Order: sequence, then C-alpha cells, then structure tokens
Amino acid sequence: MSSSLTRRTGPLASRLCAFCRSSPSSLPIAGPSRPSPIRSLHVAPIARDRGSPHRKSSGRGPSRQRAPQGGRPLRHDRAGQFPPVITPKDYAPRQGSRVGKVVQVILSRLPEWIISSRTHRRLDAYGFDANTAKITLRDWMGGVEAGLSGVRDDAGAREALQSRGWDVDGLLHALVSEEAGTAFEAAMLRHYLEYTVLHESTPHSLAAHLRQLLSITDISRLPFQGQNLPARSLTRHFHLHIGPTNSGKTYNALKALSRADTGAYAGPLRLLAHEVWERLNLGTVGELNGKGRACNLLTGEERRIVGDDAGLLSCTVEMLPLGGAGGDGYDVVVIDEIQMMGDPHRGGSWTTAVLGLKAKEIHLCGDETTMDLLRSLVEPLGDQLTVHRYNRLTPLVVSDKSLNGDYATVQPGDCIVTFSRTNIFAVKKAVEQTAGRKCAVVYGALPPETRAEQAREFNEGRAEVLVASDAVGMGLNLKINRMIFESLHKFNGRTEVPLSLTQIKQIAGRAGRFGQGRTSSPTATPTSGASATSSTAERNMADPADPALPDETPAPGGEVTTLHRVDLPLLRHLLPTPLPSITHATVDVPFGVTEQLAALLPLSTPFSELLDHVSNLARLPPHTTLGTTQHKAPLSDLIEPMREHLSLSEFDLFTYSPVNTRDQRIVDIFRTIVSGYAMTGKVSFDEVFGPSKLLKTLDAVEVALSTMPSPLQIQDGKRWVLPGIVINSLPVLESLHKSLVLYIWLSFRLNVAFPDRPIAVEVKARTEAVLEQSLEHLPGLRRRKKLSAEDRERIRAQEAREAEQEAKTGKGKVGIDWRPRDEGERTRERWRGVGLVQPEQEVEKDSAA
Repeated sequence: MSSSLTRRTGPLASRLCAFCRSSPSSLPIAGPSRPSPIRSLHVAPIARDRGSPHRKSSGRGPSRQRAPQGGRPLRHDRAGQFPPVITPKDYAPRQGSRVGKVVQVILSRLPEWIISSRTHRRLDAYGFDANTAKITLRDWMGGVEAGLSGVRDDAGAREALQSRGWDVDGLLHALVSEEAGTAFEAAMLRHYLEYTVLHESTPHSLAAHLRQLLSITDISRLPFQGQNLPARSLTRHFHLHIGPTNSGKTYNALKALSRADTGAYAGPLRLLAHEVWERLNLGTVGELNGKGRACNLLTGEERRIVGDDAGLLSCTVEMLPLGGAGGDGYDVVVIDEIQMMGDPHRGGSWTTAVLGLKAKEIHLCGDETTMDLLRSLVEPLGDQLTVHRYNRLTPLVVSDKSLNGDYATVQPGDCIVTFSRTNIFAVKKAVEQTAGRKCAVVYGALPPETRAEQAREFNEGRAEVLVASDAVGMGLNLKINRMIFESLHKFNGRTEVPLSLTQIKQIAGRAGRFGQGRTSSPTATPTSGASATSSTAERNMADPADPALPDETPAPGGEVTTLHRVDLPLLRHLLPTPLPSITHATVDVPFGVTEQLAALLPLSTPFSELLDHVSNLARLPPHTTLGTTQHKAPLSDLIEPMREHLSLSEFDLFTYSPVNTRDQRIVDIFRTIVSGYAMTGKVSFDEVFGPSKLLKTLDAVEVALSTMPSPLQIQDGKRWVLPGIVINSLPVLESLHKSLVLYIWLSFRLNVAFPDRPIAVEVKARTEAVLEQSLEHLPGLRRRKKLSAEDRERIRAQEAREAEQEAKTGKGKVGIDWRPRDEGERTRERWRGVGLVQPEQEVEKDSAA
C-alpha cells in the first residue's frame, strides 16, 4: 500500500469511512471489543498501515467540550481540552446492526484490502508468489462481488453470506464493537485463503501449506479439545447467581462451597482471593459457625499451603487449576464476577473456566448481563444451568441534592470518587483542611496490601472519609454510607471520556453494603427497585448475634450523590438503567496453536507479527470473540532483541508479565530481568535492583519518615512540614513495589532462575510499610520562601471559614482525631507467615516429581 495511506494525506486518506461514510479523522479512540453502553459517533475503519503489525484501532474522540455550567468550575483535562458534555443520550443502547450492513461493509472494503501492503506482507509470509496472489485475489474479489451484490433485504443477505462461508453473527457483533476494522480484515483474509486452497491456479505445495495454516488456527471446537476435554466426561450443574452489587449472591455461593469436601473459589483480584482464604480458615463463611476449614491460597504472586490435604482452594481466576488436585476434579467451584468473561483483556480466563472446569457443581456470581450468553455456551455441552435471582439487600438512594462543590459538608462514612492520583490527594487535602476529617486513600497504583490497609483504616473508624479512584468498585469490603462522585468522566490516557454505565453502577453500589454500613441513615429518594423483596431478604439475612458472620449483618442502606449539582440529574437517570447484555465471551488462543503456527512461518517472523497472524487466522467457537493482545504486543517488542536466546514458550511467558509499559522505571527493570535470564539463565535480586535508584529512594524515604513525629503527636489544627522527598517519591515507591511483584511473579514460574524471592518479599513488605506511613502523613505542607497572591487569597479564605466556624461552634481550627491502628496490625501479623511457600520447597517437589 502506498505511504499516503499511512500519513492520511493521499487520495485514499480523504475517502469517506466505509462503515459510516464520515471522515476517518473523526473516528473515536478504540476501546474494548465488548459493546459499550456509551454510543460512539462512528465505527472504526479497517486498521491501516502504521508501521506496526499490532491489531489496534485508531481515531479521535468526539470534539464536544463542556461549557461552564451551574455548580461546576471550568477546568481543562490533561489533554488540554474541556471535559465532554454528557447526556442520557450518550448511554442509550446501541441499535443492533442489520445483516445488509455487513454486506455493504464487505463490498466497500474489498478494493482497498486487496491492494493493502499489509495484506501482501501476510501473503508473502504464507508462501505466495506475486503471480498467484494477483490471480487469486482478482478472482476471489470477483466471486464475492457477484455473490453479494444482488441481495435486496436482510434475509437474502444472511442467506448469501452463510452459503459462502462468512461468519454472519461474528461480523454483526464486530459492527457494534470498537474493533470492527480489524475484525472484517481478519474475516476477509481467512475467507480468501479458504478460496485459494481450491483455486485451480494455486500450486499443490502452497495449497497443502495453506490447509495446515487453516487447520491449526481453527479453534471452533475448542470446548472439545485440549485442556477442556476432561470436563466433557461430566454433566456439570451450573448455578448462576445474578443480582446487583450487595445482593448476597456471593455469600450464598460461598455457603455451598463451605459444605463441599473439595472445592475452590476463583475471584478477579488477589485481595478477594485472600479474603475468602482467610474467612474459610477462620470459619466465618456460610454455615461453618467459626469452625475453620483448611484452605490453601494460590495467586500470581503468592502461594500459601495450609495443608497438603486441604480440600479447599482460594485463587485468582487465572490461577484456577481446571482439573483440581491430581486431576480428580472438584465437588463445588465458585467463580466470582462472571461478567468479566466479556472483558477483552482478561475475559479469556473466565471463559476457559466455564468451558474446561472439571467440577460437579459450578456457582457463577455476577450481574444479569451474562444469563443468555451462558445458556448458549453451556447447554450445547450437555450441562445444566439453574438461575438464582437476587435483589439488593439494602436500599440504595440518590440524594436530593449534591454537595454543591463544598467539601466542608463531607460527613463520616463518605467516600469521594475521583480519577487521578493528583485529584485524590487534592481532595484529601481539601477535606482534611475544610471539614477536619481524616481521609484514607485508595487508588489503582497502590499495592493491594496498602489498599487493604487504607480500607481497614476507614472501616475501623480511624479515618472518617475515603477518597478513592474507580479501584474502589471491586475487591474491598467498605463501610460506606454515602458515595460521592467528584465527576462522571475520567481521563483514559488520551482524553476525558464518560464513565461507563457498568462503572457507575458498580461504584455507586458500594454504598451501604450489607453488614458494612455505619449507624447513620441517609435521607433521600430511593431509586426504583432498590430495596430487596421480603423473600430475598429473609433468604440472605444473617443472624446479627452470630459472631461467626460478622460481615453479613443488616445495614440501614446507602446513599449516592455528586460533588457538583450539574452531574446529579444524570446520575439519577442512570442508576435505574439496565445494563446491556454481553453477547460474546472472550477467548484466548491456546499456546499450542501459536507454537504450531510459528513452525509454518519464516524463522525471522517477530513474535508480535506471530500474534498478529494468530489473531487474523483464528476461527472461533460460536458466541465468542478473540481477546486482545494489547498487553502482550508491546512487551514482545521489548523482548525481541533476546529472541534467539529464548524458547518460544519462555518468550510467551514473559509477554504475560505484570508490567505497565507506561512506567519507564518498570520497563527498565523488565529489560534487565529478560536480558539476565536470556544470557545466564539466572537472575539475582542484586543484579536487577542494584543498578537502579529504586532501593536508594526507599532508604531515603525511610530515613525522612523516621525524623517526623507521628500524627498522634501533632496537636489538633497544627500543620506540619512534610519533606519533599516523601511527596515526590510516592510514584517511585509504587514503581518499586510493582517491580518487586514482577520478580516474585516470575519466581513462581521459573523458581530456579529467580532464587531470591525471600529477599523480594522482605523488601516488598518494607515498601508497603513506607507507603502506608507516607499516606498517613499526607497531604502535608512544604515551606515557600514567598507566598504567591493566589496562596495569600486561599489562606485568607481558609481563615475566614475558621472564624465563621468558631463563631458558630466555639471551636477554632478544625482538627483531626488521630487514633492508633493496633487492631489492624494484629490482624496483619496473624496471617503474615501462614502457609507461605518457600523456593526450596518448590525445588524439592520438582525433584520428587
């Protein structure tokens, strides 16, 4: 293809998009392949050459900007634009596409696809010569145009497509996804190759080679192949527990698990797996009544073996052994957040569990969006599906008014949700200085252990207010009375975008969780359908006097509101809105397919291009869509220089590493690790972390914190000076923690090559402690030699507020009640060393095996 296509300056770049007949420059930024409830203005076009083989969509989002509105200060986002204007129309369900539209897209894209330079690079890799490619492409396009051009209605279009081997349902799904361009490109490639195999001018050797390519990448019978095959020996009984947040669905599923001889819990987060592991061992689940069950823990970076003969396991979904201990299967398995099977990044693990889990009874917990999809997946396998519906156990009400931008009205038990680290600490500072209420903070970049400790500070009352990102929506049990949205949009790395309906509902639902509420009762208007029916409440209600069920006692309910009044009407409109159904489950292509395909391609094929070939050639099972390789592709580019020193399986393993490629510090550590492993086969802790400045920063912050008084020793209302190194080092410490997690993660998979896990675990604990101490002292103030006019005005306004408060209450400057956290320390210490697996134990087991 000519370079003009890449630069968007040539004649083809000025053509209208074949999907919506609008300018390509106005197309939205690509998102997940799951249909979003937020309507895009256009459908992304077929991906064009950009010098990269990765399957990515591109484009630009809507240019709408927020004008000044009542109650919201005008501010720019990080891209230099105003936040978008959001209305209920943005959340209207997408209309299903007509089959005739699929025909239109195929016919309009054929001429461009056959001359694309990327198409011809792929054909070169498959062994085509120029003459064979020219003849077969011409004849194939002519046959497609002749077969599809005469259709007059949807029925005729469906018949024409199906009779000629096109995946109609898959292409209909692609039309309403953000990956429409790449999906149609892949469909055309496979359809053309299947045609070429039978073409009279195709050399016999090439035809045989193409048959191998197509056969290897045909995973349409995935449920009956490979690791999924043992599950076909059982007639499994699925129990689908569906309901909104705080409806008791997971609690009831765990009751079934607690009664089983063998079983497992699989959750989306290590925090959830750890919580269930702890509760099963303590006997605070279901009907155990304080009599603990031996349960082991298995996550990506932590393994705890309480007993070799323990019948129960708590793990993350990615780590769930499909066949159970010794391949004997399970009696009961609980899979949490089943709607994640539609997630383009991680959903493949949920789909793998549904298809391949060898268990008599499988309990799936999630929202109502998955019911029809699960029926279509499990019933053709001969399995049984029973649906259990739940209503919310406590009412969720929308406040009659917002906070109107006034942080002084924040109350104990409030959680303020905002969407960047900078905003989180700004809100924390504002609340502590204006309302005098200590704040805990939770955001995604914090280590899970630190998030759990901050949650404990809030739950046990040592922090009255929680300031959090959308990370609060999953994985933490929180005693939130009122959820406050600072805004209904967030920065996605490129521009400000509206929160999805799923995010809004999940975050709002954290307020007033059953057994987690505080004593105050909200006064607001209930949302429709918020309260539980009597039968559901009775079925799920626990005895408040039962000490074995501390987390399942009644609560008065929750409240949700916004910081600015302009957002409140939209929030009130959205909460009762039903979520759109998930129509396709995400699947991951098995590594064996990638390995076999690599043997049929040129040896010089980069791994990222190999992933691209797999994605474009794969034929999928019904009702599924292919998972994204957006995480693996950039990592493969980092690993590629070491390709000749790594096996394909080792290369593939490294592409799954928990690495944020936007954090250069972690990228540098990752490069050091891969290089060390490739060249010597052994990676010591000192080799990785010695040359970096991360450990030196940890030491320096520890020294700085040791010179500071504890918040308990600071008088009410007194401001202290926090050393700049503590404030500025937070991102560095977060990077250090993630780098340590990376080393530990690899040590569980390559335990001989990464021998220093105990050292990494020890430094990880130090890092978590320093992060907790730093958050305890923030926001803090740094001295300035000269105050700006803005600072002087802000101080005068603060002093005026304090004077007004003193006149009303007789108290001057607001102060924070700092209390010790001895209970949290005791809880953490109790589990610190229980069942930890050491590297030498793994080596002994491997030797014995």
